[in-house]
Amino acid sequence: MFKEYFTRLTICISGLALFALGNFFGVLAGSAGTNGWNTMAIGLSNMTGLTFGTCVFAIGVAILVIDFLGKGKLGVGTFLNVFLISGLSDVFLRILTFIPAPPNLAVGVFYTLLGQMLIAFATVVYMRTGLGAGPRDTLMVIVSKALPRLPIGFVKFILEIAALILGVLMGAPFGIGTVLVIALQASFFQFACYVCKFVPRDVVNEDLVDTWKRITNRQ
Repeated sequence: MFKEYFTRLTICISGLALFALGNFFGVLAGSAGTNGWNTMAIGLSNMTGLTFGTCVFAIGVAILVIDFLGKGKLGVGTFLNVFLISGLSDVFLRILTFIPAPPNLAVGVFYTLLGQMLIAFATVVYMRTGLGAGPRDTLMVIVSKALPRLPIGFVKFILEIAALILGVLMGAPFGIGTVLVIALQASFFQFACYVCKFVPRDVVNEDLVDTWKRITNRQ
């Protein structure tokens, strides 16, 4: 059992590190823009002077509280998502300074799309461990249950747009890269699933209680 969870945690952490690397390229893209949640974190950083990663963490904690109050399924991976992506995003922004800022809009858009593709593959990697969905995906499920007539894909779109608008209002950039991410991020995720031979609907996520029961052989 220990070996199983050590392997799953290692894979989950690797996926979250890759996600943070995707965030790094989204921030580096500058005026080309990035995805909705990163735009919100950049805007909050502009307003408060806090680091990007700290703002990612603050937003993640706020969503985690909503998830808890909404009785969402929270697992080990859900909490690791909040802590590791935020911290590692700042680490990458600090140590990868040798990667140049985009000299023009075309390179900026390339960074945006590269970042989003990394995030798509990262999501597949950590999702397949079954240790819990990320806080934003958990929020998406909660909202979709509250509004059952709305397709879950539309709920995800609305949440992303809401985060994007808040970020832009707080001074974050909105560019052609942002528009492309909105249009292509679902396709990127589908491509990552195809390459990794991953079927999201087959994943059964454990919450903290499930994991504890398995570790202690109570289930």
